Amino acid sequence: MAEENNKQQVSRRHFIKVAGRALCGVALGGIMFRVAGGHLTGSPVGPNSRFVWQIDPQKCSFCGDCETSCVRRPSAVKAVNDQIKCSNCVICYGHIFDKRIDSDKVMSHGRRVCPHDAVTRVPYSGGDEGYFIYDIDHKKCTACAKCAKECNQFGTASMFLLIRPDLCLACNKCSIASRCPEGAIERLHFGSEDNFRGIYELEKPV
Repeated sequence: MAEENNKQQVSRRHFIKVAGRALCGVALGGIMFRVAGGHLTGSPVGPNSRFVWQIDPQKCSFCGDCETSCVRRPSAVKAVNDQIKCSNCVICYGHIFDKRIDSDKVMSHGRRVCPHDAVTRVPYSGGDEGYFIYDIDHKKCTACAKCAKECNQFGTASMFLLIRPDLCLACNKCSIASRCPEGAIERLHFGSEDNFRGIYELEKPV
């Protein structure tokens, strides 16, 4: 029993750290590269309890149910891009479908993966053949999961879905969890120790 509890505790901490790292990355991305576009601003809702719902990225199949199953409109689920795992490619699998397109025509002629054009692409260095920062505009993101699906199937798996704690209503029974075909959504304890700080503060720009 003790061993099982320890495994559950490690798993819970893993989910929270993944979510915290992603949210921290979005915030820092906005400061450093001006690509966040104020994603984390607005009118936060919750959570109002000691628990939150979160997606296990190892189980998620990017089916798209998070877009329509959430009681919130738009969904409290958002796609994020882990900038540490991202390769900052000229052509991103989660951004456009056309992999053989000329680099200088990506923005003008590229067929976008996201139907809402929520995946942003900002030059970082090296010009058209250099490095680019990819982020997800949460004002446009509907949690369709198309960008994350392409990234996980063909890319570095840096894009994934998470339930933003500030948007989640922390329902006693999550409508997304009840419909998730993979059972990827779990209710996790959210305490003062899970404030997305600590080790993530080491990632602040110097």
